[in-house]
Amino acid sequence: MKKSVFAKVMAIVSAAAIMTAAFSVAAAADYPEDTINLICHAAAGGGSDAMSREVAQLLQDQQGWTVTVENKTGGSGSVAMQYVMSMNPDGYTIGTAPVELSMINALGYAEITPDNVDLLGCTMHWPAALYVSADAPYNNLKEFVDYCTENPGAISIANSGIGSIWHIASCVLADKTGIEINYVPYDGAQGAITALLGKEIEAAVVGSSEGYTYVESGDVKCLAVFGEEKSEVLPDVETAIEQGYDITVNCWVGLLAPKGLDEAVKTTLVDAIRQAVESDEYIEFCKGRGCDYSFLDPDEFLEMANADTEYYAQLISELGIAE
Repeated sequence: MKKSVFAKVMAIVSAAAIMTAAFSVAAAADYPEDTINLICHAAAGGGSDAMSREVAQLLQDQQGWTVTVENKTGGSGSVAMQYVMSMNPDGYTIGTAPVELSMINALGYAEITPDNVDLLGCTMHWPAALYVSADAPYNNLKEFVDYCTENPGAISIANSGIGSIWHIASCVLADKTGIEINYVPYDGAQGAITALLGKEIEAAVVGSSEGYTYVESGDVKCLAVFGEEKSEVLPDVETAIEQGYDITVNCWVGLLAPKGLDEAVKTTLVDAIRQAVESDEYIEFCKGRGCDYSFLDPDEFLEMANADTEYYAQLISELGIAE
């Protein structure tokens, strides 16, 4: 009895599926055969850049892979992410996935959302913090707010770029306290801190991980941490909540790849990244910077990123800072 047309079609489909699966397994077995390029959205010196280089080094040490890090700044991370999205999804170009991934669409910078990329895992979290010069006439958040209230528009606050998480944190600070300030963007958190050290501006809002060493050296003061709890690297600084202000702004960063990454290659990448992030070396790296080092797998990361997309869309609209 002859096979039906349907049976013949199903046989062809099954054969194709088997060939695809075999190709996928082969691709994973051979991957990587070349250098992996990790594109970082942030300038050198900041928390995201440090994370990128630490993970790249651990992937080299643990897996024997060759991983390079390249910084592509601009557009609140959209420049780097769009570059990664434009590349072939073969696992050889990956990039940082900053919290700005959940903001860019609402800001009007680019049509990028967590669903437009393949997330590989979230690797680090840390809170925003408010820094001022060591000789500033205020020593806590209330004194700073009182000064700004008495001198509206007199204070300029540096951030890591318009639309960045630290710009959003500055806006939340102004919104929650009712103060009037000037927002001054710089190329990355390190640029903002450098401007504060040079007294180009009166204050800076960047991450706890990016400013704590200057507090330790006595060059700046930290008036508040915008986390739920005190920072391990700034143990003497009260949170904004402890000081009576409902301000919490946290940064997260992970890794992403172009949409359509082969599942076997993705599994290889995710497993390697997880091993790096769960290593003693990485945990000590994060602890030393006051960061949370818990790893979120791609599904957990996507759930968090999508929830933040909804949150920041509403916040950005309320603050009126979209283009």
